[in-house]
Amino acid sequence: MLSDSAVNGAGITTLMHAVVAARTVTPPAQISLPGIPASVSAARRFAAAALGDCPRADDLVLAASELASNAVGHSASGEGGSFTVAVRTAPRWARVEVSDSGPALLPSAARNGWGLQIVAAVADRSGAIIRPEGSRIAFAEATWPLP
Repeated sequence: MLSDSAVNGAGITTLMHAVVAARTVTPPAQISLPGIPASVSAARRFAAAALGDCPRADDLVLAASELASNAVGHSASGEGGSFTVAVRTAPRWARVEVSDSGPALLPSAARNGWGLQIVAAVADRSGAIIRPEGSRIAFAEATWPLP
């Protein structure tokens, strides 16, 4: 049988707090925007407001801007459609997502191709999920230690 001091000394309370805290993700804040170039700055402002005082807000706002720019420039969303920006936060984690309508019908103009490299550089984790109907969710996540 373990004594109370043995259980407390093992950090069980701290571990349980960390597990519970990791699951307290706020419902996503989201906005749908028209697939036009002016919406990229609106997506950036929305992400900044939704992230508030997040320690990695600057990184995630930059990622949101790049992902929104890709949605407008390289997807069907930029051909008269719309895209959605969602922001999820937790005590030591935040995620921005940009959902678009899938591949563009017309080829896009040549770009420098650095957008996703920038996202990967500022995020701890990034990627894209392609849904069965062809729409896409691109995301960037960041973490930070407890203060």
